[in-house]
Amino acid sequence: MKKPEKREIASLRSDPAIPLYQDALTPSDETLKMRGGSKGHAIYDEIKRDPHAFAILQKRKLEVTSREWSVEPASESGPDKTAAEEVERQLKAINFDQLTGGLMGAVLKGFAVAEILWERVDGVWTAAAVKVKKQRRFRFNIEGELRLLTRENMNDGIPVRDRKFIIHRHSIDDDDDDPYGVGLGSVLFWPAWFKRQALSHWLRGTEKHATPTTVATYQGAYDKKRSDELGAALQSMANDTALIIPENVTVALLEATKGGGGNLFESLNRYLDELMSEAVLGETLTTNSGERGARSLGEIHNEIRIAIAKADSDLLSQTLKGSLVKWIVELNFPSAGIPDVWRDFSEPEDLNQRVSRDKTLHDMGYRPADPTYVSDTYGGDWIEAKPLKVDNADPLAQAKTGAKDAKVALKALFTDPSEPESESDKATEALTGQVEQLAAPHIDAMIDAVRQEVKIATSFDDLVERLARLTSEIGIDDLAGLMEKAISVAALEGTASAQSGDPAYEG
Repeated sequence: MKKPEKREIASLRSDPAIPLYQDALTPSDETLKMRGGSKGHAIYDEIKRDPHAFAILQKRKLEVTSREWSVEPASESGPDKTAAEEVERQLKAINFDQLTGGLMGAVLKGFAVAEILWERVDGVWTAAAVKVKKQRRFRFNIEGELRLLTRENMNDGIPVRDRKFIIHRHSIDDDDDDPYGVGLGSVLFWPAWFKRQALSHWLRGTEKHATPTTVATYQGAYDKKRSDELGAALQSMANDTALIIPENVTVALLEATKGGGGNLFESLNRYLDELMSEAVLGETLTTNSGERGARSLGEIHNEIRIAIAKADSDLLSQTLKGSLVKWIVELNFPSAGIPDVWRDFSEPEDLNQRVSRDKTLHDMGYRPADPTYVSDTYGGDWIEAKPLKVDNADPLAQAKTGAKDAKVALKALFTDPSEPESESDKATEALTGQVEQLAAPHIDAMIDAVRQEVKIATSFDDLVERLARLTSEIGIDDLAGLMEKAISVAALEGTASAQSGDPAYEG
């Protein structure tokens, strides 16, 4: 059995598409080949001058840099934890978010390069600063090695030192042959270019149709001298658009409809914006205000955008683990494992769903084993409430019982138990019982009417309307008449008791 081949056979050096004696590679990006010229990757800077393109590129970048990051040790051993702590300290010192944003320039241009400025501080090799450089300063040779262009070598560049430059690549192609990568600029260039042309024509059309054209006619045949004189006179009127024609010459202008094609240009520009949004973010619903969609569709679009940002973050984390993070550990902790640098893309938990789940478990007879579960989960300070005793009796009966208990309590509060019950107390008790007995049917009827409306109501708003209508329909004349008679009898009883010298009415 033959051993597996270790060396790369389909290398760039054996690629027939690359000239035999060429050492410095040129990007395989077709847009750069056709439009780059001497500018190279700088042509993609023109894309960022488009406000919409700049906004969506920033949104993709900020979706990564806005996430919290952490350094996870390779294992739980002491050296690995110490190495991870040192890596985290140095990343915080160099403004890791700013470095992340700079290296994500590879998304647009295909690759990004950052130079590390090392210092030895208290015996520790420290990345004092990491500076992202412009792509035009670098080339790659046929071995895929980075070379730096200088004044002395402006074509092939000079080799760079180890542990000095971070190279982050992004490619929309499905191969690893191009060390330059292929960024989204290859896709965005043409929509952005067409948009600039459309805007230019739109502005010219607006200017043409917003300013009237001055027409001057004169009698007779064409006369150049007279035409020049009239032209000079019209120019003195500060009008850039003018026509000078003989009277017997007919000139017709084809007038564009709808304000010089404004609607057409606007639709075209919006379409080009949507193309760029789809290329960068994978969706358009979060960037184009003119588009409307269901909330569920918006959530799906947002998930796609976050998934793309997470992929960007993962690729960048791998780049840093194989370069800056690895070099910090190798220089200072040779025996330690290489930690991981990750960003947290987990979404905050929906506490409403957690509440629903906890309530379901509680109704099934379960409760948290940890007494601090509620406070830890929902925040704030909580104590367990004592369960309320629930009586399954009829609510109306409970209300009547409660009223009787309240009446007994009030009587005990304002009555001296050592004194015998007076005649007025007996009369009051008798009258109260009669009123309660006579009013019960009327009150029960009103409660039944309200109960029926509650049963047939379809919503809270419907119940409010039904109760409002019921207040005007329900009859209270009989109850009002009864209460009027009861008040009159009570007044007479009070007067009679006062005249008879009842001690209860004495000052």
